Amino acid sequence: MPSLLRPDLVWDGAAAHDGWAVGVVDGRVAAVGPESDVARILGPGVATRRLDGRALLAAPVNAHSHAFQRAIRGRTQWRPAGDDVSDFWTWREEMYEVAASLEPEDLFRISRACFAEMRAAGWGSVGEFHYLHRTPDGRRYDDPVLLSHVVIEAAREVGLPICLLYAVYATAGVAGDPVEPRQRRFRTDSVDEALSNIEILRSRWAHDPGVDVGLAPHSIRAVPAAWWGELADAAETLDLPLHAHVSEQRAEVEACLALRGKRPVEWLADLGVLSERFTAIHATHVTAGEVGLLAEAGARVCACPSTERDLGDGVFPGDRFHDAGVPICLGSDSQTLLDPWEELRLPEYHLRLVHERRVVMGETDGDRVRWAPQALRAATAVGGDALRTGGGRLEPGAPAWLVSVDLEHPVFEGGRPSEFAELLAVAGRAGLAEPLS
Repeated sequence: MPSLLRPDLVWDGAAAHDGWAVGVVDGRVAAVGPESDVARILGPGVATRRLDGRALLAAPVNAHSHAFQRAIRGRTQWRPAGDDVSDFWTWREEMYEVAASLEPEDLFRISRACFAEMRAAGWGSVGEFHYLHRTPDGRRYDDPVLLSHVVIEAAREVGLPICLLYAVYATAGVAGDPVEPRQRRFRTDSVDEALSNIEILRSRWAHDPGVDVGLAPHSIRAVPAAWWGELADAAETLDLPLHAHVSEQRAEVEACLALRGKRPVEWLADLGVLSERFTAIHATHVTAGEVGLLAEAGARVCACPSTERDLGDGVFPGDRFHDAGVPICLGSDSQTLLDPWEELRLPEYHLRLVHERRVVMGETDGDRVRWAPQALRAATAVGGDALRTGGGRLEPGAPAWLVSVDLEHPVFEGGRPSEFAELLAVAGRAGLAEPLS
């Protein structure tokens, strides 16, 4: 039966509207607008659901997640006494240790806990960048995508739509060395193996509207040079999102320059990898020229600021991407923190500290420049576009992956509807928004 949802406010991605409603048919948004218009479009026999004291908006999209890394959240907050070096590379050793120990039932339990926390925090869907493929000693499971199924099933059990980004991982560094023993669970032996496994996943989950599949060459450290063009072509042919870690660490950039004479984004551009389906994860250490290449290709970038903050990676250069027109989406990455509102404000707030001024990224609205509406779109529509799921949008045809926000929470006390985006962006916190089921 068609449903008419009637909250106090509807945020349509641009403004908050009083007196609006949302029509839902067969799990998709059928109409958005004034209540009388939505009722007319839906026709007779509509079930009306009032959401008094609440606002309705498209659910935030977590565009980059490694669910299993939630297991190390409390294990890496230290460094050896007398050693002032604790960074991504030392953190990675802890990650390797946990990755090597997980049996399928462990992965399911950890992923389910992660996705349940994610959903309770207000995320409405997730892009799971998944690179645990093999047994602890590096053998294939009888079902070559067993661990992918495990992660998908964990998300579906808690009601979180998922795009499984199947990661390709074949080398231990930019020079193309074979994977190390600690990386053997991640190993992909060929492009054909990766594409075959993706087809298995697509076939198995084709009839579940809450499951999508994408392709994720892990990084320039982990994928041979000769594979990138073939993987990009496959993503185009199969109409898949294409995601990769890019320029997350200075050491990665320096290795690429030393061995190839180009920076990572420049090198990927030469290989024909960049396109409108490509999302560069992190992109922390890029030049203006590299930003221009991503903009020219119509690509996106994904900031994971709570993880980048935790690892000391550096400040995401969101102002460069904003000024060049490169869309920015958001992810929780290593699950240091699961809070969509914190992730959406951190890129702006980090830049305020760097530049010592306010409202670094924003858009002109009359005589003001506002940052909050743009930040909300980064957390919603841009993430859905990056995963190619249609999520993150409140418009006809989009999946009805929605959250309702408690307007009676103290966060909104004394606020005006015109300030809804600002109040949510500045003071929102995990649990303030509830997924609508």
